[in-house]
Amino acid sequence: MHSNFITPPDFVDSVLIIDATKEQIEAVANQVRGGVVSYNVYLYRTDTPDLTWLLQAVNRADTVLLAQDSPAPILNHIKFGADQILKEPADYFAK
Repeated sequence: MHSNFITPPDFVDSVLIIDATKEQIEAVANQVRGGVVSYNVYLYRTDTPDLTWLLQAVNRADTVLLAQDSPAPILNHIKFGADQILKEPADYFAK
């Protein structure tokens, strides 16, 4: 486990990604590597449910990215998938 020490003027955005594939997660890692913005990226899969952890992660996250076919019952989120503006989670980090 590690801790982040954050000093002014920096902030660290927290992003929760739900039901991304392994390939999509690797693309996110490549996108944020060496970037100018720091992120805490939480990853969750509904096929290994831990609803207590999911609720805590949702409450901590500044942004929730949800696969368009995910069954996760999340209210405030940005969907990603073939029919969405974000085709994959890495698109969010390309802004």
